[in-house]
Amino acid sequence: MKTRRRDPLSPRARFAVGCAVSCAVIWAYAIGFVMARSANAAQEKAPPAYIVVSSKLLKPDAIGPYRDAAGPLAQAAGIEVLAGRPDPGLMVLEGEWPYEEGIVIERFRSMKALKDFWFSEGYQEAKKLREGVAKINFIVALEGVPLPGE
Repeated sequence: MKTRRRDPLSPRARFAVGCAVSCAVIWAYAIGFVMARSANAAQEKAPPAYIVVSSKLLKPDAIGPYRDAAGPLAQAAGIEVLAGRPDPGLMVLEGEWPYEEGIVIERFRSMKALKDFWFSEGYQEAKKLREGVAKINFIVALEGVPLPGE
């Protein structure tokens, strides 16, 4: 004769445990969703970042492959060229500018976006295409302040 195992939980207790587990899963999902939205909002509210470049094209006719490789990556990262080439109108107001070349100022959505672009495998490969084609005096990155309305 088979003996039936007796479930130590009554039907009401099983129902209560099921509800508790379901609530825990729903709350965990909701908390994860809120945390993900908060992280995205923080990224969107991050101040912009800027790259300041001083360089000189040594072989203007040979820069095409670098532009073709780096351009789409920079566009995907949200780059905006704010000042500089093709109008290198640099005016030194005080001090000395030791370079013949002007500068370019580029804006990115955030320092994270800038770093993700700069240190990406794709851009590291693209940078190799400008070797011997451009003389880089310096490239610096700095975090800015949010613009009005941002």
